[in-house]
Amino acid sequence: MRLMIFGAAVFVLVFAFSTGLNAAWDQATLAKKISVSAPAIGIQKLDLVKADGADIFGLVVNYKGAALPGDKSIILEIDPPKASHVFYAFITPNDLHWTWPEWTNSLASLNPLTQFALWQESSGKWGVLIALSGGGMNTTFEGDGKKILAIAESRADNFAPSKVPVLVIGWGDEPYKLINDAYAFGLKTMKAADPEHIIGSLRVDKNFPKIFRYLGWCSWNTYYQKVDEQKLIASAKSFRKSAVPVRWMIIDDRWMAITEKDPVHDKQRKGSLTALEADREKFPNGLAATIKTLKQEYGITFMGVWITFQGYWNGIALDSELGREFKDALMPVSNEVGIPDPRSSAGEKFWEGWFGFFKNAGVDFVKVDNQSDLAGYVHGAIPSSFAMAQAQKNITGPTEKYFNNNLIDCMSMNVDTIYQWQKTNIGRDSNDFHPLGYEDPRTHQVKSVMNALWMQNLVYPDYDMWMTHDNYAEYHAVARAISGGPIYITDKPGQTQLEKIQPLVLSNGEIIRVDAPGLPCRSSILEDPSASGKPLLAFARSGDAGILAAWNVSKKFKTVKAEISPLDVDGIKGDKFGVYDYFAGKLRVLSREQKMQLNMQPWDVKLYSVVPIVDGFAPIGLVKKYIAPGTIKEIKRSPGSVKITLAEFGTFGAYCEQKPKTVKLHGAKLSDEFIEFKDGLLLVKVVALTDGMPRMELEISW
Repeated sequence: MRLMIFGAAVFVLVFAFSTGLNAAWDQATLAKKISVSAPAIGIQKLDLVKADGADIFGLVVNYKGAALPGDKSIILEIDPPKASHVFYAFITPNDLHWTWPEWTNSLASLNPLTQFALWQESSGKWGVLIALSGGGMNTTFEGDGKKILAIAESRADNFAPSKVPVLVIGWGDEPYKLINDAYAFGLKTMKAADPEHIIGSLRVDKNFPKIFRYLGWCSWNTYYQKVDEQKLIASAKSFRKSAVPVRWMIIDDRWMAITEKDPVHDKQRKGSLTALEADREKFPNGLAATIKTLKQEYGITFMGVWITFQGYWNGIALDSELGREFKDALMPVSNEVGIPDPRSSAGEKFWEGWFGFFKNAGVDFVKVDNQSDLAGYVHGAIPSSFAMAQAQKNITGPTEKYFNNNLIDCMSMNVDTIYQWQKTNIGRDSNDFHPLGYEDPRTHQVKSVMNALWMQNLVYPDYDMWMTHDNYAEYHAVARAISGGPIYITDKPGQTQLEKIQPLVLSNGEIIRVDAPGLPCRSSILEDPSASGKPLLAFARSGDAGILAAWNVSKKFKTVKAEISPLDVDGIKGDKFGVYDYFAGKLRVLSREQKMQLNMQPWDVKLYSVVPIVDGFAPIGLVKKYIAPGTIKEIKRSPGSVKITLAEFGTFGAYCEQKPKTVKLHGAKLSDEFIEFKDGLLLVKVVALTDGMPRMELEISW
């Protein structure tokens, strides 16, 4: 038995029911399955709020009592729903920036610091559990072998909360809709309980930043901390010479003026910021002069700079000119170092000053790293969710004012941070890309794709940079193609393999994007693809068509097999489909539930366009592009003909039930040398026109 306190009355709850119930729990059943482990007194009631029209519930703790410990402030025990296949995402204690995908056979065995779990029950129902933030606290889950523990912590001394949003739990028939609905209801629940300190928004309620619709480049893996003006110019010169359509660049770590100070939080990082301007030894003419050269002489359209949420890894040097100038905007965290003040709006003055400087220097966006570490700097002093909320408010205003919300959030996948992105809409969903030899690319793909399952509800996932001249470039490139997020390389001068970039972009560097972030297929959700003997499968949508990607991620380097069908593209409509294999250059016709076999060697990657057949015709698009359907800008069907507007020139492909009588380009009939038709696959060579027309108009008649 457990004691539960609701209002002034004390109820004794007896768990005499089966914990193996394989159906959605109602509100009364759920209430019986939750009990308080700590604190012993002070919790007035547990509010269970139900979403309208769905079996989704939010739990808020109402507390009125003495100050609680900063760690493990409130602990609830939950009888776990019975599930033999569970996917979850957790953070490791030694690296609080990223969630790691994991699989288990019981919700009672979740790792510490879990913040998302998804499972399927024997009834076919899917279940979801997400951790919430607010009221000064952040919640994570762990299993103790018998129960799920929901642990809410303030990380501050002598803090007594009032309303604490703890979790959302729910059930539904469709996993992707269930997850979307759970995060939407989670934000609603958090904002109702703590409207001042939860400011985030859903991805679908924010714009995708214009800058990241184009191909970019980052200096990190090319130059690491040795970046300087001449190296940036060398890279830009190389891209122009080789016709690589890079449109934006990020100047990464160690471009700024720093000094070594005793580390405050991360003992490995001593650097502290001393000036708004760049390091004068590396950028002798200043940041503005470098950016002007890159834009005016080498055609770079947009420039970004890397910074951290604390100014630099170890904050801002208080005894520097910068520290003295912004003294009133900083919170000292040691005798030597301060950070932009997260206690009040005073911290906004620092970002206003720095971002204003950036704007005048020609900077168009920023990448803000190390966001998860804020709690470490304020540990013991300020409730962590209060500090994060205020810190995000402080940076949001200047970001919108100077950069129109063009910002990449990074090192920020923890519960503290994810619910505070009010207007920014790009967030890294995996740890860093590293060239082969440092980290296995297979691991990177699994983390990126699986983390997108939950993170895409809040922002577009960023799979990080990659190299075209590194091993397995196509393995990385396909993942970026279906990610829905930004695509940027980190190539060294003169080494870019243009042919690895061209399938991703149009000739002007515009990315051929999917409609929404790619997600793991259902068959890849509940089993670890690195050990299951099956590939990692992911899908995305492009108009009426679908995209299916598959990677062999076997950690034992074994051949893997699977069956795929059009139904692997969730929500796709149609009865028959043209399925085009990008790498094989072949097309098959499949019915809705018809399966085709995959047999993948180690390191294999496969990509398919899945296009509904309507009236005997299915337009694939430009077949040399990964997201071929995304190259079709418009299609108009008429009896006996179809008109298609393409984004640009290239080889157009389509399934045709019968060979066309004529194919016209801008009204002119194409000769046979431009047309190939075999086994239902029509290929048309659409050549570039000399009149500068940006789009190609085809008319196909039967």
